[in-house]
Amino acid sequence: MEFYVDIADIEKIKAVNERYPIDGFTTNPVILTRSARDPKALFRDYKAYIAETNQILFTQVTAHTAEGMVSQALKLSAFFGDNLVIKLPAVREGYKAIKLCKSHGLKVCVTMVHSVMQAVMAAQAGADYAAPYVTHIDNIGADGVRCVEQMLRCLEFAHSPCKILGASFRTVDQIEKLAVAGCHAVTLTPEMFDMLIAHPSTDMSVESFDRTWNGKFPGREVTDFLPE
Repeated sequence: MEFYVDIADIEKIKAVNERYPIDGFTTNPVILTRSARDPKALFRDYKAYIAETNQILFTQVTAHTAEGMVSQALKLSAFFGDNLVIKLPAVREGYKAIKLCKSHGLKVCVTMVHSVMQAVMAAQAGADYAAPYVTHIDNIGADGVRCVEQMLRCLEFAHSPCKILGASFRTVDQIEKLAVAGCHAVTLTPEMFDMLIAHPSTDMSVESFDRTWNGKFPGREVTDFLPE
């Protein structure tokens, strides 16, 4: 499974990258507006970061016509280079833009996906990723995890290379179920990464090991016993 950080703050992205195996990060217009920094400054940092790490950046167009989306996609690609995936909305003009972007050799993610057929049509149009909003799907009365499972099944039947990028999570249980279902990728808030690996039984085991060790060898570390 590919892991991406869903945030604009480059320092928080770097902090997650220091601890966990991530493949890059994702942004969208809302995420960018939440930053206190000007997008131009953010984009400079993003370009330097992906050049240094060879990770992937997902960023979204703001145009509403296919032609406008493609124009923005080409400019973004010219600035960021090959490690960019262009996010296009799952609307009529977005689907038209998929084919146009692919004709220019751009990598594409169809985002704001809320149904199985939106994902299937994105894959058929040549998208590299389709991004279902899992909790959003729950909020409209459907089952977000089950919807992603159905998307995966459809793409598997069609032998499609399109990947499902799960987004919008409320709980670790949602992510775990997608991992078991074979979801290709997820994008998570920085806090979610800590939640993925947290378990009280692990904490209890660490405490037990520490008590036993310090009871026998107080104030000493395992490396203190290496022969000279």
